[in-house]
Amino acid sequence: MRLRRALATTVAAMSTALVLSSCGVFDNGGASADTSDTLRLGISRQLTSLDPGKSGSIDGDATVQGAIFNGLTRIDPNLDLVGDLAESWEQESETRWVFHLRQGVKFSNGDPFTSADAAWNFDRVLSDTSGFSNGASLAPVIAEVSTPDDHTLVIDTKGPYLDLADRLANFFLTQQAWTETHNPGLEPLGTGPYRLVSLDLENGATLERNPEYWGEQPDFDTVEYVVLSTEAARVSAAQTGSIDAAVQFEPANLEQFADSDVYDTGNQWSSWNMSLRFNETKAPLGDVRVRQGLNYAVDKATIASTLLGSDITPLEGQVLSGPYDKLNPALSAYPYDPERAKQLFAEAGFPNGFELELQLSTGTYIASDLVAEAIANQLAEVGVKVNITTAQFPAWVDRSRTDEVADLIYIGYTSGYKAPVERLRIYTSGYAQSHFEDPEYDNLISQLTAAPNEQERTRLFNEATSHFHANPHVLFLWPQPLTYVVSKDLDWTPRPEHWLLPQDFSLAE
Repeated sequence: MRLRRALATTVAAMSTALVLSSCGVFDNGGASADTSDTLRLGISRQLTSLDPGKSGSIDGDATVQGAIFNGLTRIDPNLDLVGDLAESWEQESETRWVFHLRQGVKFSNGDPFTSADAAWNFDRVLSDTSGFSNGASLAPVIAEVSTPDDHTLVIDTKGPYLDLADRLANFFLTQQAWTETHNPGLEPLGTGPYRLVSLDLENGATLERNPEYWGEQPDFDTVEYVVLSTEAARVSAAQTGSIDAAVQFEPANLEQFADSDVYDTGNQWSSWNMSLRFNETKAPLGDVRVRQGLNYAVDKATIASTLLGSDITPLEGQVLSGPYDKLNPALSAYPYDPERAKQLFAEAGFPNGFELELQLSTGTYIASDLVAEAIANQLAEVGVKVNITTAQFPAWVDRSRTDEVADLIYIGYTSGYKAPVERLRIYTSGYAQSHFEDPEYDNLISQLTAAPNEQERTRLFNEATSHFHANPHVLFLWPQPLTYVVSKDLDWTPRPEHWLLPQDFSLAE
């Protein structure tokens, strides 16, 4: 099969690619057609930016970033929190954390990485919370970042924050001098195992080994990320053997590769939690009884087991799922009860039903077209007419952040960290894709953020998730499985977050 020698035309074939050279994305000493083994990875979303200040989707921007950059900490393939650019850290007080940085680390342009570089990254995103998504999530937490010496970083928080080390696991770091003279979204500079050769946002990116990398060199000289933004594109790429690994296959389509001599396949649990987010800025979704009724109206267990796998079960009345997430054990899934749904709609003043738009991101989530049709059919039985619309990922996500968002959007969230409060912060009123006001929930999340100990954190976590269950701002659905094909020539431990990091792959013995 593949894992072939890289063709001399690897970069040229990306006809619209932005080929980056000069100070930092390199064209001299790059991969040679005679010497470079190439790993081709299929990702399911178009790229939008490789700027580490803007956290991206793990099946798109973030997974490419994860090959180029490092954070202070990281979650390893065993789901343990380990050091990355920080060798160790300790919490000196409720509000002070000290990180001890690795020595000898260099950026891929040869410049040394110091604590000043790390501190600047925090200052950068915190100074523009509207422009940097990482800034928006860290602003409620971080008070000050200081540098006693070149290899020590001190982070003072606004209150107790037990999750800091976890939260920083995918806060990737770049260099100030570089970003001031380059476009970091298209010309990234990091300390990671790979550096960028070329970038085509619509079609993918080519990376090569970073010779300055401080850690163990990865197995592959060159990595080609290929955007496969539809199910048909992913299946075709696997059928033709033009990829070494890809994720996000419909389970039914995996069956055709079950006896393949080329690929192994997998269908396992993941940390992606799916829901329909509500636009509550207009009737009828502004009424909590309608939102509760919609949760009763969908037979989530049947849809999930039929379309996604027999072992997929509904979310337990919360936007989290085990074993990745901490759960509130007192909650359970809304049962399928269409009569209760119709009763609630009538109580809210809609005895004859109503009409909603449900928008999908084309090809982004597994079996999303079939899922949407099944949900629409079940809602029709309780008097709700659903009009399904679709859009390509960039346009879809842009609309989801405006007041013109659809009534319902089918969306899933994962993260490169396990911090419980951050997994819930996505549903606060101020989040970019939230279209509602819930001061009580927001206040509970603020208190949860500053919980001083595990006992208080558990109490507030349970209170916040119970409130959200009773006053839902989503239609709780299910955890999306991790489905994949991977070359039999490779050893790889799949990660539930859906990372496709080239440093996780090695040649099979």
